[in-house]
Amino acid sequence: MTTSDHLAGYGVEIITAGTVEEARDLLRTNRRISVLVIDTDLGQVDDSLSLAKSARVSDPDLKVIYTSRMPFRLRETEKVSGAPCVRTPYRPHQLVGVISQLVRRHPAEEVEAYAA
Repeated sequence: MTTSDHLAGYGVEIITAGTVEEARDLLRTNRRISVLVIDTDLGQVDDSLSLAKSARVSDPDLKVIYTSRMPFRLRETEKVSGAPCVRTPYRPHQLVGVISQLVRRHPAEEVEAYAA
């Protein structure tokens, strides 16, 4: 089973994109997207990081989660603010937990939580 199938089993509605360009199109046309999960291990790291930044500019409330085998290689300056990085491989329930925390957090709490 893929990650999408597992997340759907937890009640998370999933929209998948096979490429960064597909993801850009989905983000432009679908305003229901509240969390963007970016796998930085798929070979398009720079494009993926750029996608997250442009998506956040278009929708400041969009939550972003990065996944990576080597999260220490993702510099904070390359990531959007407040975006956690989940180390791969992960269990679906771990990703669901991170998604739940981000979606439930209020903007004031988010600023407080990440104002370091």
